[in-house]
Amino acid sequence: MPTNNNFGITQAGVIAFAGAGSPGWMSNIGIEAATTTNANDSVRITSRDGSDFSATNPGWITLPGTTSGTLSTFKITANVTMNLTGAHWGHGTTGDLTDAILRVLAINDNTTLRWGVALLGGRHTLLTTDTNATATSVNLPEEVLCTAAVASATNHCQEVGHFRGNFDDTGGAAEDLWAVQTGVGDIVVGRSADGLWQPWNPVYTGVTAQVAPAVAVWTQVGRQISVWHSGTTATSNASTFTGTSPSKVLYGDLFSAMNLYIDNSSVVRDAGSVSTTAGSITMDFFTVGATWATSNGKRANFEKTYPVGPAASFIP
Repeated sequence: MPTNNNFGITQAGVIAFAGAGSPGWMSNIGIEAATTTNANDSVRITSRDGSDFSATNPGWITLPGTTSGTLSTFKITANVTMNLTGAHWGHGTTGDLTDAILRVLAINDNTTLRWGVALLGGRHTLLTTDTNATATSVNLPEEVLCTAAVASATNHCQEVGHFRGNFDDTGGAAEDLWAVQTGVGDIVVGRSADGLWQPWNPVYTGVTAQVAPAVAVWTQVGRQISVWHSGTTATSNASTFTGTSPSKVLYGDLFSAMNLYIDNSSVVRDAGSVSTTAGSITMDFFTVGATWATSNGKRANFEKTYPVGPAASFIP
């Protein structure tokens, strides 16, 4: 069993670990943009100064072990590059995005170290069927692009950093093409993406044409998603109105108030509501009278918080 090399107990009674015996401990690990076919279409795990890993320039990482309460430390002697092209995590066909955030995961797959790129955080273990080494198969928010599909159901994962990327939906050099950004703060090592806001493109029903919202951003902290949506007025063609959220929800029948909406081209400052269904990305918008006018302008503004799902992907 691995031992903790350095630990203490704070005045609050919280055990504080440091060094190689701590879960998530890393040494000489960096993340950088890389080019496989198109500029910055890939992300590379390499040494902290960008020089290649080798037997004499290794990286190290400690992850939870295969048995509960144990730890495993891995030595990394070769760079790992993951081409993001084709993976879209549910963004596909919804339009381009600027500064979307993806998380880099280290995964202990039954004593084999694997690497992954994920849209969603909040997980210490991955559902094996959510992992895939084929980028074009990564088309749902909960899925993870991995160096190899994870085989062990008792795997453990740790977020080691994150990066911002621009997503080109269609019409670029390739479908679902990413460009990893390289400005200050665009690639971060050693910190979670929790609490950082990023965009998504809601897809609406009940309108004659899709419109881009004025603002549609979301963030995740732990297993909680918060969204901020300021719509743009569209023309109604149905008595219902729905939009898509950035991820599936864990529980259904959660309601939050719309702080403003437009129905029949009239501004309403009243308690409309937003409803969700477990395991779905669909949000139903309701007026105070529950139905919308079937013509003229329609719009929804709201804030909403929900536990991330689906249930199978977020193992307790």
